Amino acid sequence: MHTGNRIRIGFALAAFIALPGVAIAAESDFAQTVEGSAENAPGIAEDKPWYSRLPFLAEEARKRGHELPLPFGAALVLTGLDGRKIEVTDTRITLDDNPGQSVSNFVDLGSTSQVFNANLKFDAWVLPFLNVYALVGYVHNNSLTHANVQLLPGGPGYATDIQTELDGTVAGVGMTLAGGYKQFFAVADYNYNKANLGFDENFTARIGSLRAGWMGNIGEKPVQIWLGVGNWDTAATAKGHGVLEDGTRLSFEADQRPKTERMYDLGSQIEFTRSFQLVLDVGADFDGGYLIVMAPTYRFPASAGKR
Repeated sequence: MHTGNRIRIGFALAAFIALPGVAIAAESDFAQTVEGSAENAPGIAEDKPWYSRLPFLAEEARKRGHELPLPFGAALVLTGLDGRKIEVTDTRITLDDNPGQSVSNFVDLGSTSQVFNANLKFDAWVLPFLNVYALVGYVHNNSLTHANVQLLPGGPGYATDIQTELDGTVAGVGMTLAGGYKQFFAVADYNYNKANLGFDENFTARIGSLRAGWMGNIGEKPVQIWLGVGNWDTAATAKGHGVLEDGTRLSFEADQRPKTERMYDLGSQIEFTRSFQLVLDVGADFDGGYLIVMAPTYRFPASAGKR
């Protein structure tokens, strides 16, 4: 088999570990308490575009004493993820058009990775309690795949490690529900992502999370502090192919999933101005995996004429 094909097949068994870092970083923007301004005054001219009315039902919320954030946001979400373990539950090999054969009785595989991910995230408050967003980003992955190979089930074998790298792109959409009582708030988030990592099919991730915390002022700056838990539905089948030296097409499929699905996090957001905020978040799965997130965010009004 050519060297390039060996590298790609080895990395297929580790690459999907990159996705969770992408998805959890997308949830870091919360509803917040902000100082009122002239733009909160009622009445919007009929010739204004529809998006200038966002969030819908804003006046009803303000009449009840709620203060709302600026409706639109753009963020650079930077994520570092390390040590998360991936289990490979089954591996199948196919030569040319022959039926695929499982090799899991002979090969035991698992992976850990170091991941850097950078996303651009764009969001809008559609309702005072509902935020929707889209993201697009880049991911770089250094992975170590551990392989234990046995020629016969239960017989002698050998172990080897495969070091691989991958660059790819990620895109996704999500939504956040937010609510609160006095200085306490709760947030539920769900997002769906796809990553193009160079294999025959894109990887997908569905991630849900719950967070709860306190919001108030430290000095003169509005601050939020929270604890959260996320469930990463990142189980997937990695599919790829290579060409052997004799011209035979070799295809492979590897069913993989995270060893620990839940990630717990502690985070904070500080509001330097009404438009500029910074999110810092750290998380761990308490099984060797951890992440660090930093997300500078700029928020702006629905109409350029508003200040």
